[in-house]
Amino acid sequence: MTAPVSRAMMTLAMCCLGESRREWALAMRAEFEVAIADGRPFAFAAGCLAAAWREMPSHAEGRLVLVNYALALGLLIPMAVLEFALVLGVPWLIAGGEGFSGVLLAGVAPQNPVLALMQFSAAPSLLALWLLLGIGHLRLAWVLVEGDWARVAKAGALIGATLVTLFLLMAALALDVTFVALQAAAMAIELMALVAVSRQHAQLFPSAAPEMLAR
Repeated sequence: MTAPVSRAMMTLAMCCLGESRREWALAMRAEFEVAIADGRPFAFAAGCLAAAWREMPSHAEGRLVLVNYALALGLLIPMAVLEFALVLGVPWLIAGGEGFSGVLLAGVAPQNPVLALMQFSAAPSLLALWLLLGIGHLRLAWVLVEGDWARVAKAGALIGATLVTLFLLMAALALDVTFVALQAAAMAIELMALVAVSRQHAQLFPSAAPEMLAR
């Protein structure tokens, strides 16, 4: 068990060092093989990971990686949690604990039975779209920390298309779109942050993020 954990720690340490510290990372990797032979892989890998973390703020690539993690952990994942909480009706996250029925189905018109029937019939589709938003944010967080800007652009486009579809469907059904509009405002903030990070990434690696910058 120790060997796989140690290898995972070494892989993480090498990723934290980035391309600008590639030679150092390769040297650590070679020394790690010696540490395995000596029976001390975990201690060596832990030391390398700690050194890589200390080194990250001192160079531009490391700072960019830290920003990516901050966006993923501080913005994208909380948005996904909020979206899943809406579906599940978690009371401490959604006002009143009403969840999906209380937020996405706000504005149902009981005085118009035909319209009300259409609104409730659309509930599974609305639920699926909102779940897709949560999954999309988790996917976006994952590819962001990987630094894969082509997939960042695709995940962002999926979230945007899903949000527009949700808004149009709810508006057509005469449902309250306030919560969806708030989600769109949050998405705009996410987009501005991602564009700023992608431009910084493009400055460090001119050929790495053309697809993101083109959007």
